[in-house]
Amino acid sequence: MTHPDGTSPYDANGQTAGRRPQRQTWIWGMTGALAVVVLGAAGAVVAVDAQSNNSAAVRAVAAEYVEAVAAGDANGAERLSSDTESPRPNAALDPAAFASAEHISDSELGRIRVDFEAGRASGQVSYELGGSSYSDQLELRRTADDEWRVTSGLKYEVAIDASGGGALGLRGADDPLPSDAPSITVYAGEYALISHNPFFETTDDARVAVTSNADSLFASEWIVPGADYAAEVRRQVGIAYEECAEQTDVWELQSCGIAAAEPSAKFSSSPAVDVSVEMTEAPTVSARDELSTWMEIEDRGSFRATYTGRDASGDEITEKIDLQASSADVEVTPTADGLDVAIYPY
Repeated sequence: MTHPDGTSPYDANGQTAGRRPQRQTWIWGMTGALAVVVLGAAGAVVAVDAQSNNSAAVRAVAAEYVEAVAAGDANGAERLSSDTESPRPNAALDPAAFASAEHISDSELGRIRVDFEAGRASGQVSYELGGSSYSDQLELRRTADDEWRVTSGLKYEVAIDASGGGALGLRGADDPLPSDAPSITVYAGEYALISHNPFFETTDDARVAVTSNADSLFASEWIVPGADYAAEVRRQVGIAYEECAEQTDVWELQSCGIAAAEPSAKFSSSPAVDVSVEMTEAPTVSARDELSTWMEIEDRGSFRATYTGRDASGDEITEKIDLQASSADVEVTPTADGLDVAIYPY
């Protein structure tokens, strides 16, 4: 068969001229589709990898943490931090105390160096506090949930010793510093110190700046007896001797601090003698130094004792004797809201 122009509609291979084999078209179509799928998958892998190794995201966590500390937002800072590297258990900071502190200012976050393989990052942060400049190292770790958290920086473990008394605390906190904890974790800031004990007060300008240079906070350096301290000690000493005077045995009186004399020879049997004591003037104490919680009996006071027993003939007799307190040390132990006074006669 020929066309009117004299040409054949078949080619040399017997195929219709001008038409491509359908199988070849199908193969190339599938090849193109597979190529799109493979490249698309590769693109997805690249995107995921870039997301997990995003240094800008790590820096954003560090920057948000610094901003929270500068704003006095303890809860916000805690949300972005982790204590997994803390060397030992310690007391936690009351968020209200941090909110009441003077916070850092003019903070600048330097370059954050990220080791994605090790899951660690670090960088320098500088800041101002109380008119002075400071710098610190921020450390971050990647958690098992693939989240970055600050493990150190702008948060310091400060050694404390609150056993010296006075219920030393940070302004804004409901409770004093714990007396049984070796340290407290505190964010950078300047904290005002107060006494939770009505019989103590803080020294003038009792403020402590917690920075990268901070190391300790001792109650004995900031707490002194207040105006009502001596009166409260005298009151408790008087009560202690009144209770001592209620004893009816010579040995018991001597044990609690009243220098009771043995019954005289007028009595036929010393163990059968009853003693009644009335305190007419309470002993007084004096401090060994201005800040000491150890005192001693200074004025021994006066007591009127009446001894009652029987003579050799069996008749009841009495004898009245003036007594005083014996020498004694007095230990004053501050509590959370008062004083405990103990007397040690010698």
